[in-house]
Amino acid sequence: MRRAAVFLALLLCLLWTGAQGEDAGGTGKKEGEFDIQGAHDQSSSQTQMRTDILAELKELRDIAIEHRIKIQRLQQDNTVLETKMSSSEKEVEEVKRENTGKKQKHHKKVNIANIKIQRHLFV
Repeated sequence: MRRAAVFLALLLCLLWTGAQGEDAGGTGKKEGEFDIQGAHDQSSSQTQMRTDILAELKELRDIAIEHRIKIQRLQQDNTVLETKMSSSEKEVEEVKRENTGKKQKHHKKVNIANIKIQRHLFV
């Protein structure tokens, strides 16, 4: 129904432009005649244009869907990496605390050893 209405509108436009052409010098046609082949060509070119536009839209939709899927995967990867990084940071802090405690114990042992050496030397 829609196509028929468009086709009729195109035919009326062609009839009107044909009438204008007669006024401006004429096309050699009688009043009321119009070029059916021209109307058919224009209609088929518009149909082809619509088909091309629909194909482009479908392609763009497919690309958008692919990008949406990629974004979801990247977000999941990002979440996993953030979790791993947080875990690694906690481990680093724990190792730092352990090292600090070991250094303090080591310094105490070194100080005790130095005191013993000094006592031994001065006795």
